[in-house]
Amino acid sequence: MRSPLTFFRSRSLRWRITLAFVASGFMLAVILSVATFFTVRSFLENQRVKASTRQTIFGVLFAREFLQQDRGNTEDVVSLLQTRGGFDALIIQGNQYLATSLSLTPDAVPAGLRAVVARERIGYQFTHLRHVRELAFGAPLPPPDTNLYFFYSLADIDKTMSVMLRALVVAGFAVVLISAALAQRVGGRILRPLHEVSVAAQRVAEGLLETRVHAASADEVGVLAASFNQMAGAFQEMIDRERRFVANVSHELRTPLSTLRTASELLEAHREEFPPASREAVDLIADDVANLRRLVEELMEVSEVDAGKAIIRWEEVDLRALASAVVHKMRREMPIDGPAVVTISDKARLERIVSNLVHNAFEHGGGTDVRVRVGEQNGTCEVSVTDGGPGIPAEALPHLFDRFFKADRSRTRERGGIGLGLAIAFENARLLGGTIEAESPRGGPTTFTVVLPRRSTPPEMS
Repeated sequence: MRSPLTFFRSRSLRWRITLAFVASGFMLAVILSVATFFTVRSFLENQRVKASTRQTIFGVLFAREFLQQDRGNTEDVVSLLQTRGGFDALIIQGNQYLATSLSLTPDAVPAGLRAVVARERIGYQFTHLRHVRELAFGAPLPPPDTNLYFFYSLADIDKTMSVMLRALVVAGFAVVLISAALAQRVGGRILRPLHEVSVAAQRVAEGLLETRVHAASADEVGVLAASFNQMAGAFQEMIDRERRFVANVSHELRTPLSTLRTASELLEAHREEFPPASREAVDLIADDVANLRRLVEELMEVSEVDAGKAIIRWEEVDLRALASAVVHKMRREMPIDGPAVVTISDKARLERIVSNLVHNAFEHGGGTDVRVRVGEQNGTCEVSVTDGGPGIPAEALPHLFDRFFKADRSRTRERGGIGLGLAIAFENARLLGGTIEAESPRGGPTTFTVVLPRRSTPPEMS
């Protein structure tokens, strides 16, 4: 079970900002509400105690003066006090008592207040009478064993506090809602630039090096946007410099490569005239010149794609016939499965894609049981090439179409390629609006599938 801290950290930043604002608003509302409630109640009760104290003192003085008269008695005192109103009075004399209310009995007097009065002192205490809070005062009277108690109702204060409590609860909910709204607004202002930077970084990672972020302010977020733009600019300049270098080197190699190729062809034409040891050298020279030629062609094609200068020549292509022509050109014999599928695409680029996949199937798939299949489904057309090899490790599959990646790290140039073939095939498929998918079950054959949209007209004419 995840801890609350782990759960909190796993949530989105907007969610955490909102939760922090709401929690802060809730805590502030609770603290202010509790402080306000108890402060106001304490103030009202203190005011009531002061007013009731004065009224009690006047009542006690009146009762003492009346009882000190010759005809004064407790019944008359209770009757006179009842006419004043605003409170209930209770006189206890020994085991007898008289009260201004029938429901008022000696049991209503708190024990603590009885003890204070028993010490010949005036005191008060908060109590409950008939489920209503009361303020009880007590004082001794001149006749022996006679005590006078006053009860002041606090129902009006409790009603006022009840109304205030409801108002504070409503205000608390309003504070929480306002905090949530502010959190959404503040979170949006904070996260929107971060989201823009994140999207821009993803676009740069996808190859759109000209992507920039608008720095709308001079605060920390603006500094972040400016730093990103500076980094993206430096990265674009570095990549452009490397692309120009590769393009220039590839271009400069074409002339000496043509000379080497001519010389190699001449040596091959007179191969039989050389002694056996020299024939092996001629074969090595021919292989190396062919590999160098393929490398320069791949580098030139990569430079062309990176520079955005790739030209697509749309025409009608029969995928089954194209696959058959590629296999025949490679002097291989294998059946082409599937029906004739016609689409609008770039025939030359499709030939390079299929040729690369078939070549890889023979070179790195064991050279046996290579199958080519053509098909269509859901508005797309496919060309699949399956080899009979041992498969590709699962950890290598996501990187198969990366430039200069080799699933077999021990593979040398003599065993074919520098890791550009699949990358170029993937870029060509992308230029044609499609992709290449690779499947390689553990210990089983590998299948590369070129998936293209089936078109009846060129994209610009659709």
